[in-house]
Amino acid sequence: MSEQLRIGIIGCGRIAVTRHIPELLAHPRAVLTALCDTRKARAAELAERYGVTGVYDTAEEMLRSAALDAVIICTPNWLHAADAVHALRRGLHVFVEKPMAVSLEQCQLMIEEAERAGKVLAIGHNQRLHPVFRRAKDWLDSGRIGKVTQVMTQFQHGGPELWSVDGSESWFLNGSETGLGVLGDLGIHRLDMLRWMLADEITKVHALTSSVRGISGVNDSAALVLQTAAGVLGTVQVSWNNPLQEHRTVFYGTKGTLLFGETMDSITISDMDGSVVTETVALTLRKDGGMESGMVDDFIHSILEDRKPAVSGQEAYQSMKVLFEALSVGH
Repeated sequence: MSEQLRIGIIGCGRIAVTRHIPELLAHPRAVLTALCDTRKARAAELAERYGVTGVYDTAEEMLRSAALDAVIICTPNWLHAADAVHALRRGLHVFVEKPMAVSLEQCQLMIEEAERAGKVLAIGHNQRLHPVFRRAKDWLDSGRIGKVTQVMTQFQHGGPELWSVDGSESWFLNGSETGLGVLGDLGIHRLDMLRWMLADEITKVHALTSSVRGISGVNDSAALVLQTAAGVLGTVQVSWNNPLQEHRTVFYGTKGTLLFGETMDSITISDMDGSVVTETVALTLRKDGGMESGMVDDFIHSILEDRKPAVSGQEAYQSMKVLFEALSVGH
């Protein structure tokens, strides 16, 4: 393998522009080789800005024509599986933005193709690499708050209209393309986070969903209630209807509570005796001021070091199983 990995991006929306392109350009072991978007002018504008030579308007053309080692897929949810499978069959390593796909069958196919090809399949659950989440997990693992009995987590913002590159015309608001609505966008993050932080599996889950926008097939608010194998009870609330945003998570234990998400970089531990400790966690910022997610670096090093990524296809599949179980018994 060459000293630097040649990486292409399929889908040039906001997540590509704000996260993957800057992190690829800054990485010493990567070369951003090709950009693809169905709106070719969008890919061309970014290519000109960053000196990228390959510009395409279909994934098929890019995968056929560009000399690549890996791809990062940022397309609408319903295309994740097809684009990933196509790339894996071309012998490329693959990173896919979450949610992994829009059915468990698609997720399983992606895993099988990656195993058959002997390539890395990484899924973009970036919260596992966030410094605050990682530090919070350290505190949980240390036993500081005792045995966790309950957890409450929220993830809410103003919706695709405020942050998608296409605004109110975003594919997120199209039932045939978003696939899983706010649960696939935000809910899957929190389900994956809970499985990872608790080192426990969610065995019971129920979802209630609604659509404030009234768009058929698009849930934009949801509440989940769950129980883990170890007996932890939890609630997850996600929404695209809160422009003020809400990121608060609280773990309740037999010795105290652990809270984070009220600020960007703090964790608060409250002991049963009334003492309170607040810790500020150092965040890693890029030169452009954006926060370093660590996802591109982890993907690249999993390829170079022949190891599993932070979130493999198999690991993401377990979180997707919980999401589909919630939807199957929810309404």
